This record gives sequence, C-alpha cells and structure tokens, in this order.
Amino acid sequence: MKFEKIITSEAKKIKLKITPEVLNAFKVYKNLLQQWNNTRFNLTSILDDNEIAVKHFVDSLHLVQATPIKGNEKLIDIGTGAGFPGLPIKIVFPALNLTLVDSQKKKVFFIGMLLRRLGIEDVTLIGSRGEKLGKEKEFREKFDIVTMRGVSKISVISEIALPLLKIGGNAIFWKGGKEIGQIEKFIPFIEKLGGHIKNIQEYQLPHTSHKSYLICIEKVKETPKKYPRSYSSILKSLKKNAGKR
Repeated sequence: MKFEKIITSEAKKIKLKITPEVLNAFKVYKNLLQQWNNTRFNLTSILDDNEIAVKHFVDSLHLVQATPIKGNEKLIDIGTGAGFPGLPIKIVFPALNLTLVDSQKKKVFFIGMLLRRLGIEDVTLIGSRGEKLGKEKEFREKFDIVTMRGVSKISVISEIALPLLKIGGNAIFWKGGKEIGQIEKFIPFIEKLGGHIKNIQEYQLPHTSHKSYLICIEKVKETPKKYPRSYSSILKSLKKNAGKR
C-alpha cells in the first residue's frame, strides 16, 4: 500500500478527512525527514515510507481518539523530537495553537527548517525542557492539551505535563502495555498533581503486532506550587520509590 493510501485510509478509520493539501504536507515532511536523517544527523530509526506513515503520522493522529479536537486549542508537545505528535496534528488542524518543545538543539533546528518548508508560520518552537517551562508564569496552567509521546515513565511525564495544563485541560500520553498494567500505582501521585485519569484508549496500528495505548489525564484542580521539580530531583524520587518496592 502506498504512503498516501495508508494515511488516508487509516485517518478515515478515526473519522479524519485528509485533503490533498494535507497529503502533500505529509510528503514534504517525510522527504525532509529522510533527507536530513541520511545526510545530517539521526532524527529517527524509522525511515521506510510506509513505516513513517504508520508509526509517525498515523500514530500521532490517534490523539483524536483520546480527546476531541475542535481545532483552536492551545496544545504544547513536550519532547517533540522531529515534531511528533504535535506537528502532524497541526497539519490536519491548521487553526491549532501549537507549541513544540525539545531540549536538543539539532532537533529544534530541523523543525524550524521543516516549518519554513511547509510554510507554517504560527507555531512556537522552544529549545528547553518541559519541567523548566512549568515553573514559568508564561506557560504554567496555560494550555488546553499537553502531549508527550514515548518520553519517560508515567509518573515522570505527569509531573512535567500537569503544571502546564489549565483546569479542565487534558494531558495525552502514548504508552505500551507494560506501563498500562502498572497504572494503578501511579494514580495517587497523579491525583496529588491535580489530575484524574479520564480514559485509556487501546488501539493497534496496521502491520504491527503490539497494542498501543493513549492515556488521557484531565486536570481537575491546581497543581501544588512545588511541582514540577527539577528533572534530577524527579529521577531521584523515582529511584527512591523504586527501591521501596
């Protein structure tokens, strides 16, 4: 199945209509990703056309299964890497108010070049860490949606994401089955951060054997001022708690 057919057919399954303009943007995205990966620096281990379609673009768009998108929300994607999942969502929902964040300068540079190639001018691109932004007045409790795809453990990313959310907003995490099986132990800490597990959506990407999950955590009350802690403190706490079990 061709790259374009995969995107259109899989998007249709989750009730998304892909226009020719959107398909062209995804082709430009794919080509630049492959070109830079081959000639400049490693951005992804997934380089086959169809795998990029499935494991990067289609997987990103599954966000709509976890929370509805009107199109004008403020969304911040932490640890975006080469732009996933935030930028594919923006391509389909162009009115989305998108902020992309990554701590690696080379990835931020790539996304900047990609945005210019795509002609997208209304994306905020930040070279920083999510836990640092969560302490800043400009970003704290300012977003409707926070996305984090395959970044770290649920307790870690919850502490990074929830301070950035408005009350009523949703944090969406992409996770595998192993962490989903341990979700109960994270609930007390998520609630301490002001969150509540709203839903967990299971799905399976085409041509893959494993199931994937989207965790949707709703912000129901303010996050205590002490959070987020520094990343080193978060990891120390995680190690300490692991040692108690």
